[in-house]
Amino acid sequence: MTSSQEQFGAHAAKYAQSEIHRAGPSLPVLLDFAAPTRQDRALDVATGTGHTALALAPRVAQVTGLDLTEAMLAHARQQAGAAGLANVTFQPGDAEALPFPDAAFTLLTSRHAPHHFHHLDRFLAEAFRVLEPGGRLVIADQISPTPELQPWIDTYQRRRDPSHVAQRTVAAWRELARAAGFGWARDTLVPYRLEFGWWVAQSGCAPETVRALREHAASLTAEEQDAVGLHFGEAGELVAHTEQMLVVRLEKR
Repeated sequence: MTSSQEQFGAHAAKYAQSEIHRAGPSLPVLLDFAAPTRQDRALDVATGTGHTALALAPRVAQVTGLDLTEAMLAHARQQAGAAGLANVTFQPGDAEALPFPDAAFTLLTSRHAPHHFHHLDRFLAEAFRVLEPGGRLVIADQISPTPELQPWIDTYQRRRDPSHVAQRTVAAWRELARAAGFGWARDTLVPYRLEFGWWVAQSGCAPETVRALREHAASLTAEEQDAVGLHFGEAGELVAHTEQMLVVRLEKR
């Protein structure tokens, strides 16, 4: 079992109930960029408990949600059934080896997931392969403000969630998308303020992990703390951080 399966399998119910994941501010932007139609055959990669796939379902002909973790998919299927959505299916699968033929989809999405992918280039190559010409890939994922601060951010994220791999910069995303053959059509940044207490509880952090995260935050200069979006209370305690989410539409031209 991979670290992602262990992490998300243990906390699947929290993600199913999380308003941040179900209806956070990146979702309406992603839907706007995707511009889904009733002719679309959609694939949502690393769907988790299915929030994005379920939001797409009323707008497309068919949507498939793919995820490594069966415990997450069980919640997705339950929610689809409760909503009476007959055009959405969920199945296990790997983002870096999509189990579909070439040109199987017109629309592909992945929200709040690519920072868990070990080989983003493989995912983008697979996305390009399974999209038909003219298809689009819409991503929402957290980014690092600079290459210099990415190592600090990756350590911070990984201490909280061991399945975290890399929180890339926008420039890195642009280069990877170009190398995969995609055209960069449209992008924006969507800020998420995440309360520290909620953030660590969501991943089931032990007290020693919480202490390590606070110490890691204190290792930055005031300017660096501001750059990575850390927020402190009147007594100097870490209370929240703001993550910038890149939402981007890529096109197979």
